[in-house]
Amino acid sequence: MEKYSKWRDSGTGIQPFLQPVPARTQQLGLWSAINAVKSYILGPLVAVVRFAALGATAILASATTAIGALLVVPSIRRGWTRCTQSVLARLALFIVGFYSIDAKTISLQKGRRTSAKQGKNGAVKSGDIIIANHASYIDILYLVAKYGPVFIEIDNASTYARPISVWAALTSAARQTPALLPAKEARPLREITEAARLNCLGPVVVFPENATSNGRALLQFLPMFEDAANLDEKSDLHILAFKYPFQSFSPAYSVGSQLGHLFGVCCQVYNSLVVRILEQDETPSVRDSAVFCDAGNEPVDLDEAVKEKLLQLSRLRMTKLTAMDKRDFLAFYYKRTKKGYTQPSI
Repeated sequence: MEKYSKWRDSGTGIQPFLQPVPARTQQLGLWSAINAVKSYILGPLVAVVRFAALGATAILASATTAIGALLVVPSIRRGWTRCTQSVLARLALFIVGFYSIDAKTISLQKGRRTSAKQGKNGAVKSGDIIIANHASYIDILYLVAKYGPVFIEIDNASTYARPISVWAALTSAARQTPALLPAKEARPLREITEAARLNCLGPVVVFPENATSNGRALLQFLPMFEDAANLDEKSDLHILAFKYPFQSFSPAYSVGSQLGHLFGVCCQVYNSLVVRILEQDETPSVRDSAVFCDAGNEPVDLDEAVKEKLLQLSRLRMTKLTAMDKRDFLAFYYKRTKKGYTQPSI
């Protein structure tokens, strides 16, 4: 669309913010008829049933949260919360059509085999850092179901961050990325990982793009590891890449009504999610950065190393657009569509 051409990346020609559409070959002839039946007859019926099931799941989640609040022993309360959130997140994924998820551990070195399981050396511990691209609120559900992590919101200037709730993480795709966080709330990443490790809160998820794209390309990464205060020597890095193969409606979400998008996802009989996890021994290490590397060893530019690995793992191209461009795009989009824009509360 020409009115959004300002946000088309000049280097790749990709528009990373608008909702993806199916290939033209899937919009003609028999495909068009099949999609019409699914979209206007079968799909809405399936979606209504799924919305009812999601509502019941939400009520169950509220009940388990209330029970957890009554548990006085912190370790038991944290275990209860992580366990129930994991089960309910996987149930929610199943309800909306992600019956199975194609998760594989990938080696970028030629000649090495790809594994469907992650080895012991790739075990994700509390205080570790998961780095991934961000293409949908479905990413959040998968991460909760798999790892029970801590989510953060990042200050675009300082790259310091603050922990946020799972609900805030789920709705963040529909919100404009905060340009700046309140100074009293922004903390170095190391403080957050240390607290997560000490209190067994799970790994910390970092989306270096700091905004959702539509899954067609990557946005520019924030230099999360440029500031030494963000570096935690005890944190292992784990790099993941999310992809959403689709035929008629993409589960990737970047703009528009989140509830409307969820309805579209629920209209499909099944949905697909591919998760690529980088082999742990090929993942950059915080201990190899200039702050911690041994004398005589060549220090690693951690931000560049992470970016290179995620580009290879995701097989996506990187645009020159940033999270701040996404802010401008959302403001323009909602103004043009005359829907208005209200920043949801966290």
